[in-house]
Amino acid sequence: MHIKNSALITIFIAFGMIAKESEKWVDNKVEIIKIGNFALPLSQQPSPLFSFGQNLVDKGDFLAFGIYEQIKGPQLNFITVVPSILYGLTDKMSLYIEVPVAAKFMYQGARSSGLEDVVVQLEQVLYAHETPISVNEITIVGHISFPTGSTKKSPATGFGGPTFFLGFTLSRTKTDWYYFGGLGGLITTFHKGTKFGNGFFYQGGVGRNIAYKTDKWLLNWLVEIDGTYRQRDTVCNAIECNSGGSIITIGPSVFFGTQRFEMDGGIAAVVDQHLFGSQAKNHFAVEFYAGWKF
Repeated sequence: MHIKNSALITIFIAFGMIAKESEKWVDNKVEIIKIGNFALPLSQQPSPLFSFGQNLVDKGDFLAFGIYEQIKGPQLNFITVVPSILYGLTDKMSLYIEVPVAAKFMYQGARSSGLEDVVVQLEQVLYAHETPISVNEITIVGHISFPTGSTKKSPATGFGGPTFFLGFTLSRTKTDWYYFGGLGGLITTFHKGTKFGNGFFYQGGVGRNIAYKTDKWLLNWLVEIDGTYRQRDTVCNAIECNSGGSIITIGPSVFFGTQRFEMDGGIAAVVDQHLFGSQAKNHFAVEFYAGWKF
């Protein structure tokens, strides 16, 4: 417990130092024209659905979400529901907490369900430049997950130990178009001789405003490309050959938001995968969420 708390404290201290330094790089705010992607406040503007990061809101904003996620293939079906909250610690730093629950995990005939690992995430703006019709940003994203899930279940609902994620995103938002990209890495830890493979993530996407009414609502589409590479797992101090590999997905989504309510949904198809050993392959992923600003 001491190690986990120390790691979390270290992450918060690091983000605090980064926040102080990043103030030198963040330009003063300007008055942005309320049209297209800027028709609503920051918390109600579109962001990536399948990718990590870009979870930023103004100071004091509090949002709650219900998320549905599904990964499907011929011999696998992972359905997760995720209650989550997002809070603006400052205008440039947000806190995001997820409590994922495995509603139905099925893999090659084995079934499980239950609480997964709880995630606590911070995101900080490192650089921002605003004009009346555009915003350019670079952010740093870090999270720690706690081993509230189980490795004894089959399929497992957790990593068995804390995990640590660090990533960077960059984005350009204009009144009509939205572009983003990002790179990140996940470090897992050993627990009783077992360690799930570390992961590397790369992502990018483009979106466009479909329609809007200033201070009322907006509608957008977005297409995302997400790549993941995972190292092999270690089980009982031995390398598990049927684990690890790479997957690339591409998929569209549609976002709708109002002053208080927002929803987003999409489907991402697997366009390339190279899995080690004889693992069951994925075909597609579905995600949908609805959120409310309090």
